[in-house]
Amino acid sequence: MVKVEVLNLNKPENINRWIVGGPPQVPEDSPFYSTQIQIAYVKNIQEGVLDKEPEHYHTSPIEEFYLVLKGTLKVKVENTIITIKPMQILAIPPKKRHKIVNHSQYLQYFTIRAPISTEKTKIEV
Repeated sequence: MVKVEVLNLNKPENINRWIVGGPPQVPEDSPFYSTQIQIAYVKNIQEGVLDKEPEHYHTSPIEEFYLVLKGTLKVKVENTIITIKPMQILAIPPKKRHKIVNHSQYLQYFTIRAPISTEKTKIEV
C-alpha cells in the first residue's frame, strides 16, 4: 500500500531543504521520495547563503524552476540577471548556466527540478 501524507511546511525541519526527491535529503521510505522530481522549500534564508552556490548548469533533460511566493530573487542565467517577484516562476532549460546572485531579506520560494539532478548531472562552471 502506498502511503499518503501531508507535509507541513510551517515546521522548522521542513524549511530550507529538499522536501521532495531522493537521498540523502529524502529517504527512500518517505512518501516524498521521488526519482522524477525534486522540490526544495526556502524561507527567510540568511543573506549571503544562497549567493555561495557556484554557477552551474544541469545536463539534459533536467529543467530547473524557481517559483517565488514572497520577496524577490535575482538569478543570473548565462549573462543576464533576472528578477523574480512574488507569484512569478522562472524556467531554466537544460545546459543553461545559472546562479542565485541576490534576494530580498524576506523570501519564500520553491526550487523545482525535473527529472532529479545528481552530482553527476549538476556541472559547476
